[in-house]
Amino acid sequence: MNSPTRHPSRSMDDLNIVLDPASPLSLQHQLRQKLIDAIHRGVLRPGRRLPSSRSLAERIGVARNTVSLAYDALIAENHLVSRARSGIFVATDVPSVRIAVGQRGGGLEGPLATRLPPAPKDEGFRCPGNWHQYPFPFIEGCVDAALLPNPEWREALRLACSRHEIEAWSRSTTDMDDAELIEEIRGKVLPIRGMDATPDEILITLSARHALQLVGSLLVGRGTPVVLEAPVDEEFERRMRDRQADLSMLDEYVDRPLPRAAVVVTSARRSFPLNSSRPRQLLALINAADGVLVEHDMPPGARDGSHVAPALRAMDAQGRVIYIGNLSPAVSCGESLGVVASVPAFIERLRQLRRIQGTAPPTLIQRGWSYFIGLGHYSAALARTGRVLEGRRIALRDALNHYLHQRVSIKTLPGASAYWVSLPETFDTRDFARQAAAIGVLVEPTRLEGGREALCMGITGIAEEKIRDGVRNLSRLIRGDLAMAPRHIDDEPIAPLRGAALRRTMAGATLLYSTVYGDPATLEIRSNGEMVGIAGYSGEDCDRGRWWIEEGRWYRCWQRWAYAETSSYAVVVDGDQLRWYGADGILADTAVITRSGSTARKQARKP
Repeated sequence: MNSPTRHPSRSMDDLNIVLDPASPLSLQHQLRQKLIDAIHRGVLRPGRRLPSSRSLAERIGVARNTVSLAYDALIAENHLVSRARSGIFVATDVPSVRIAVGQRGGGLEGPLATRLPPAPKDEGFRCPGNWHQYPFPFIEGCVDAALLPNPEWREALRLACSRHEIEAWSRSTTDMDDAELIEEIRGKVLPIRGMDATPDEILITLSARHALQLVGSLLVGRGTPVVLEAPVDEEFERRMRDRQADLSMLDEYVDRPLPRAAVVVTSARRSFPLNSSRPRQLLALINAADGVLVEHDMPPGARDGSHVAPALRAMDAQGRVIYIGNLSPAVSCGESLGVVASVPAFIERLRQLRRIQGTAPPTLIQRGWSYFIGLGHYSAALARTGRVLEGRRIALRDALNHYLHQRVSIKTLPGASAYWVSLPETFDTRDFARQAAAIGVLVEPTRLEGGREALCMGITGIAEEKIRDGVRNLSRLIRGDLAMAPRHIDDEPIAPLRGAALRRTMAGATLLYSTVYGDPATLEIRSNGEMVGIAGYSGEDCDRGRWWIEEGRWYRCWQRWAYAETSSYAVVVDGDQLRWYGADGILADTAVITRSGSTARKQARKP
């Protein structure tokens, strides 16, 4: 049996310091983190002497200057102390004292667990956190790194983190939003949708979804008629039902008036056709019912600039429209902030609710956005992103028309960056989405008007050159050309990998698959014989293990998963799909095989 090996120059016996050259952090920052972690865990106790910079550099395989810089930074922060002619030691007064930990009370069924209300039935789509590792991620709203204006964001955040700005944070004690950001939104964001607002008519939220929940909490109570234009947000619908609202769909009121005092909510995935009378007709219906309209707008950047129409709030003469939008996710650094525009009295009540919940967006993020917009980066990034998304949208349109037009119904909306594909009625869209994920194609099952199921296919997270292959694979799955994996290896048309080919394929690979209970999982197979597994939508279940090859089979053993027992598999690779067959020859699991950019480049250079 071949046992996994670790490069001797990359480890230190007592500290177990292992640095990852592929990490986005520099080796110096990684070393600082490892030393701080050792101090807090008690491995490096106060007063202990550390190796010299030369000695430690040799033992972990880095330049001596890397260790020296790490030591200097920790000395400056009083984690370490340097003593003349003696060396470097862990500080005796370092703030890492650990006291004895008492017995942790209560298990999964303790008194707190018994007080919890029943968990909501969660049948909605949840995008896996590792969506970007899939070959064909057609998930609308997930943004690939190629779209992000990284240099511009670094400049904006550097200015927001200046000494002057940080000192100003400590002097701020109000719950008001950043005044400069409000001005930038008033002058450069809302006018794009035809709106003019005063500062007291605008509120900033953590996201558009956060804004929707705040507005719903303020407007909706028991028996409130809530009319949805289309499926808006499954979590929002669930909360409205929890508040015992009377939910219905807008298409039910084509030939009859809206309920009295109705709250009508439009969908961010819908847009009214241009040159249409429908927006004004809807406003007239709401006025007649003495209702209000919550306009959940399509994110900017998702629509081509030539298709921008005025927001419903821009047409509102009676103050009945509450506008909810957000700063473009396609150019955002992290979660994009939400924006609410309404009459001052309503905005003030929202501000009070936000203060009670403690959910005001951080000052740093707001000021970073104000610089990002004010320096012209936002408008320039939107224009650049719009051109890229238009090319991707055309590529998706052409691929859908070429491969799927005879078997499915394809729909889009003016200016939207997504297409909705209605499968034949014999298909279960959620089950089909799971099958598609197993071959590397991520699509979102959703609902259209009238409750009809469909697949939403977006282009914000997939490169243009990969769109055709992704749609081709999807069409093969719909036609049935991609049969389910054989249940037994004797029926497998592809020979299992062996020897050098097996090692070359597995070493450095990342495998994407689903657990038996449906959660996404990622398996990182490192070249040094280590494995790292992450499962769950938030990566909450993790384990480590080791792998090796023996007699043409791939072996693995986890520390905790699978009862920490050793298992062996025959491995078959079919395109992007990997299939494991157990010792009994029966199919054990399938996964999508992918590689990080650095690993893929190394493999490509091998003969």
